[in-house]
Amino acid sequence: MGGPAAIAALAYGTKTIPKVDKIIGPGNKYVTMAKKLVFGDAGIDMLAGPSEIVIIADKTANEWFIRQDLLAQLEHDEDAKAYLISLDGVIQKK
Repeated sequence: MGGPAAIAALAYGTKTIPKVDKIIGPGNKYVTMAKKLVFGDAGIDMLAGPSEIVIIADKTANEWFIRQDLLAQLEHDEDAKAYLISLDGVIQKK
């Protein structure tokens, strides 16, 4: 379950989903707006904007881990930003 409909279902409950005390976790701009709208009826962690990440690495960094970290942030929102700064110009595949 996800998106603004999930936020509403968790905040107010449905026949099959019990109302929760607090809603936490990232989301896109629509999820953020939904969390803003239900605040007061359900607790929320925070109103987060699009995800941003900067990774600074050298040639000893694990390329697979870097790729996974960048993708994990980009999946949240089309406005998310991910940057890699390579100190050596090359990240070795491992």
